[in-house]
Amino acid sequence: MKRWLVMGLAFMLLAVPSLGSANPNGVGDGTFDTQCGGACHGDADMNQTSSTTVTVQGDDVVYEGLLTSITVNLEGIETTTSGLLGVFLLSDLSGTRDTPGDAGWNIISNSEGGNENYVEIKVSPSQDSRNVTWTMRAPAVGTYQLYAAIHHGTEDGSEAPFFGQSEAPLIIEIVEVPENLPRLTSDFDPITQREVGEVTTMMIETTFVSAVSVEWRVAGSDVQTADITALENNRWSFEVPASIQPSLIEWRVHLEGEGPPQTTPWFQLRSEEVAWTIDENVAYLQSLALILVMMAGFVALQYRNDSSISPPNKELADLEGGVE
Repeated sequence: MKRWLVMGLAFMLLAVPSLGSANPNGVGDGTFDTQCGGACHGDADMNQTSSTTVTVQGDDVVYEGLLTSITVNLEGIETTTSGLLGVFLLSDLSGTRDTPGDAGWNIISNSEGGNENYVEIKVSPSQDSRNVTWTMRAPAVGTYQLYAAIHHGTEDGSEAPFFGQSEAPLIIEIVEVPENLPRLTSDFDPITQREVGEVTTMMIETTFVSAVSVEWRVAGSDVQTADITALENNRWSFEVPASIQPSLIEWRVHLEGEGPPQTTPWFQLRSEEVAWTIDENVAYLQSLALILVMMAGFVALQYRNDSSISPPNKELADLEGGVE
C-alpha cells in the first residue's frame, strides 16, 4: 500500500508542472481575454511591465456592418531570445469578456493568416517595430473602443512574465450606411487559409456595384491586378495564383457604383504546408496510460523478485508453507 502511495505522489509531482506552469513556447493563436496575459504566462500577479510601446490605429468613423482595418503598432520591442511575442486586440481591459467579439465586432482575418483576436508573432533580434492588422466587420451603430495588449518573456531565460497595453484606446463611431453606397454584402466571409501549390478562386458578392477591380500582392512585394469575371446577381470571381512555399498574399477590392467609390481593407490569404495536429488531451491520456503500464510492470517485477527468494531454513519454510 505504501509503495502505491509513493508512486501516486511521484506521478502527481510530474503532472502538476506540465499542467500549471507558464508556456515559454507560446500557446498558439486563439480567442483570449486580457486575463490570459497573466494566466498564459504564470500568475498574473507576477507580471512586470513591458517597455514596448503599444498603440491602436484605425478609422475614426466606420459604416455599420462594413469592413475596416485595425492595426496594432509595436515600438521598442522587448521579448525573449526566441523572439516570441503575444499580441491581443481587445474591446476593453477588464480581464473577462473583453474580446472584440464580446462587443459585437466580427474578425474576418488578421495579418498572420487567421481570424483570432490573439496572435503570436516572431520578432527578429534586429527588429525594433512591428505591425499586426485585423480586418473586422463593424457592429451596430454607436461608439466603441478598441485596446491592444502584449505579453512575453525576457532574454535572460528566467521566463519572467512581462505585460504591456495601449495607453489610450482607439475610439470609433459606427454610423448608418448610405442607401446607394457600393459595398460587399454583409455576410461576405473570405477564405484565409490554403495549402501550398493550391490555386484559389475567390467569390465576391456586392450591393449597388457596377464595376469591380482587385489588387493583390505578396507581403512586401509590388501590387498586381487580378482578372475579374462578372457573374450573375452581383457576383464576381477572380483567381489567386498558387504559391510554391508558405507565404502570405494580401488582396483588396475597389468598388464603383452610383454612390461614392469604396475600397475594402486588405484581406489576408496564408499558404501553409499540410501540418500535423496534436490533441493535447489525447497526449495527456496516452502519457497517463504509459505511466500506469510502467507502474504495473514495476509492481509485477517486485512481486516476482519477492516470490523467488528461498527461505533461509526449513523452519521458516514450514511457517510460510505449512508443516507436512
